Amino acid sequence: MPATTVEGARLEMIVDSSSTKNKGLVENHPSQQHVRAASESPAEAVSRMAGGFAMTQILHTAVQAGIADFMGEKNCTAEEIGQSLHLDVRALNRFLRMMVVLDLLVQVGPETFCLSDAGQLLRSDHPQSMRERIAYIGAVNYPVASAAIHSLRTGETAFEHVFGMPFFDHLAQQPELGRAFNGLMRRAVEARVAGVLGAHDFSNARHIVDLGGGTGALLSAILANTKGSSGTIFDTPTVIAQARRQLAGTASASRVGFVEGDLFSGPYPAGADMYILSNIIHDWNDAQAESILRHCARAMRGNSELLLIEETMPASVLDSPSTVANDYSMLLLTGGLERSRDEYRALLERSGLALSKVTPFAAHSSDHRRRGHWALLHCHAK
Repeated sequence: MPATTVEGARLEMIVDSSSTKNKGLVENHPSQQHVRAASESPAEAVSRMAGGFAMTQILHTAVQAGIADFMGEKNCTAEEIGQSLHLDVRALNRFLRMMVVLDLLVQVGPETFCLSDAGQLLRSDHPQSMRERIAYIGAVNYPVASAAIHSLRTGETAFEHVFGMPFFDHLAQQPELGRAFNGLMRRAVEARVAGVLGAHDFSNARHIVDLGGGTGALLSAILANTKGSSGTIFDTPTVIAQARRQLAGTASASRVGFVEGDLFSGPYPAGADMYILSNIIHDWNDAQAESILRHCARAMRGNSELLLIEETMPASVLDSPSTVANDYSMLLLTGGLERSRDEYRALLERSGLALSKVTPFAAHSSDHRRRGHWALLHCHAK
């Protein structure tokens, strides 16, 4: 099984129950808070959740059709859009009206529309564009979520049931999808980088190996903040090619080396001061994770440190809904899981490593529900 690791593989499949205009917190139990519109009854909340599929597909369809990119800043009629994008005008007009209902468009005339502020985010040229994310969710997460019952009945991934192969094998065979996913994961790493740098001083690590380091977002940020250190990205040939292009001409480019390889096959570059596995171990079940960690133990010298950057499962579900949602994603997509600190400790022990310290840190997010329960897990060979 090839261990394709794309930028640490944070796989989000979050059913966001706060996707309504009237947000509020309603307490149903002293120890729990459920996100629900303050004026919304339980029946109304469940009804809205049940219809969530339609919003996902309207967003995905709008992106597939290229509606926002065509409209840009202009007012457009359904006929203008339909003729240019080869869409049925009557069907399109009905679809555009639904986009108005979802606050993605503003109706400025009988059959004339412009993009709302939210609709602008569907443009590929918007600085905060969500087009890539919507395209990925529609192509991957949506069909996989529809097969969740398979995972519940068998314990197997819904992804393989739907697509006929493991998640990372599918990405390797779909270059455009792989690149889109890489971009999403790079932005996810960038959202965590400040927290990582604030939680740990990397200056004592003269050489750092980022295992499954993707296109280099994390390693380049670390090197930019440490004088004299160098690093190596270890990843599959396809991802290494993307990393070379991504880092070419950057300030840290001369201090980054590249090694093509497979996390399950090894061997890893030996004798580095620090090895990093950023959001990698959660992708895999215990047996697969142990295989990766044993390769780390073999590559490490006596004073090497392994740094795992992972979400840790909280004791109470609502302490970190994002972590719980990502754990559900792992169930459906890869067969991995989010683990508690004790589960990580036991996993590391079985792999010939010891957990010496856990350093929590905050990942940047404008939505407090999606920040996760992030931590640096410092490990050494036993």
